[in-house]
Amino acid sequence: MVMLMLTGCQDSGGQELPDSANDIVSGLPSISELAGTPAPEIPPLPILDRDQIALGQGVYEMHCASCHSQNLEGEPDWEVQNEDKSFRAPPHDASGHTWHHGDDQLIESIRLGGARLPEEIGGSSNMPAFAEVLSDEEIAAVLTYIKSTWPDDIRAIQWEQTIREQ
Repeated sequence: MVMLMLTGCQDSGGQELPDSANDIVSGLPSISELAGTPAPEIPPLPILDRDQIALGQGVYEMHCASCHSQNLEGEPDWEVQNEDKSFRAPPHDASGHTWHHGDDQLIESIRLGGARLPEEIGGSSNMPAFAEVLSDEEIAAVLTYIKSTWPDDIRAIQWEQTIREQ
């Protein structure tokens, strides 16, 4: 699991780690073990419902694609703030950071939009709040659609983050 997180969060320049590095990483204790707390039991990765994916894709196309793009790739140079210090729309595909967050945080992001960001974050977001626009079912469907585009290893990392945040 640590290996997946390392490869997802930093650019390895396309180079594979030598087997000895894999052995070292696989032998490291988990964060829970280091903290002396038991790791939560991670249930199996949920199966994504095709009907929810289809609903989510339609909602995404109607409400999200204009900023996050039709193919979920976000705005160009999304990691660079605009001159007014607002953050650009990030990608929701596997190249972005959406999968680094658990479901509760992602749902809050959709419901509250840019208003969720604390002042000390150093910028703002022009993302509108969708709490009064989308139902809970539509919000869940959008997340299901987004997750359906991720490879299983990325989905597993996001699922573990979701469980850890509960």
